[in-house]
Amino acid sequence: MNELDIVQFVIERVADLTSRPELAEELNGDSSLEDAGVDSVLLVNLMIQIEQQYDIFFEDDELLQENFATARVISQRILAKRAAITEV
Repeated sequence: MNELDIVQFVIERVADLTSRPELAEELNGDSSLEDAGVDSVLLVNLMIQIEQQYDIFFEDDELLQENFATARVISQRILAKRAAITEV
């Protein structure tokens, strides 16, 4: 699991959740997910898919727009959470 794989997973999920398959090709790791049409409801759905895919859990205090602003930001949070799990 590396950052690029996670970024691609997030972008593909965004394209699916927004019913805009073209986003899979248009978005990059630094594209604003809000500008791509991800609202609060879609963000919760995205978060659930991420938690299931990567076997992590986001605490309530982490559920801030800035923590899910781009696929790269999300990827970095996932990698940090996975690193914390493997340290335990």
